[in-house]
Amino acid sequence: MWQAQYETTTDVPAEKLYRAICDINNWNKWDEELEWTKLEGVSQVGARFTLKPKGGPKVMLTIDEMRPYRQVDTAHLFLGKLRNSHEYVQSGEKTIVRFKAETWGVLGCFWRKVIGENQIKDAAKQTQALINYARNQP
Repeated sequence: MWQAQYETTTDVPAEKLYRAICDINNWNKWDEELEWTKLEGVSQVGARFTLKPKGGPKVMLTIDEMRPYRQVDTAHLFLGKLRNSHEYVQSGEKTIVRFKAETWGVLGCFWRKVIGENQIKDAAKQTQALINYARNQP
């Protein structure tokens, strides 16, 4: 198993960030790497959703954990899995933002190279896009 983490702080409240990450059908409004996301039904533990990266195939995911202010989902890839954890910890006027990526399975090393390492490399940019989006939401 491989795992890596990115962490930063922001002045956007944890509640707003959590609402934005749980609003799966609107991820493409802040994530420029996605064509679309589709969650049918309620955003809750056990729910399945699909996302379509630009230039890539559709990916099926499940929500593994969902509680204030933490959301965890797993992508079901060919002979491997990729788990993303999003956590927002309120600390006074600031929020600590944590993003963690993990890969495992027979092709876990492959998915680490193809997706996981790129997610961590782009985490600062992606996190800032989420922060900007959440800041402007009610």
